[in-house]
Amino acid sequence: MKRFLTTLLSFILLISTTSFQTGDVLCDVKALKEKAKDAINPYKYDSSELTRIIYKKKESVTEVEVALFIGEKYRFAFVLEALPKAVEIQIYNKDKDSKNRKLLFSSKDGGIDRKEFHWEISKVRHVYVDYVIPPTETGTYSGCAVFMVGYK
Repeated sequence: MKRFLTTLLSFILLISTTSFQTGDVLCDVKALKEKAKDAINPYKYDSSELTRIIYKKKESVTEVEVALFIGEKYRFAFVLEALPKAVEIQIYNKDKDSKNRKLLFSSKDGGIDRKEFHWEISKVRHVYVDYVIPPTETGTYSGCAVFMVGYK
């Protein structure tokens, strides 16, 4: 009986780990962060965020709040090469539940298929980074995006 349970648990573990990996792009976090760090130069490193992007049958939005100090100049760098399908990055002055929020930046302006880009801002206290994730035709799959902030 003990051997049967061990075999069953091993089988369940194997099935569950392989089912979550189907369609996923491997995220080499260290390499992605190095590319983002190069993109914020000559700014000093402040923080970074690795966001797991999960593609579903419907379009979805994942939002990240970024707190900033007024009086500093910032550069945001995005590295999206570990995503299987392009996402749009939108940066707003208020969160997605607020009325009258203003779009400050959209990656659509520079071509949505770009895998790396940066953007600069100053004189704001908070910004909200929205990852607009397109729908998928088959199942669900995922990837990751690295976002890094530098200041002057």
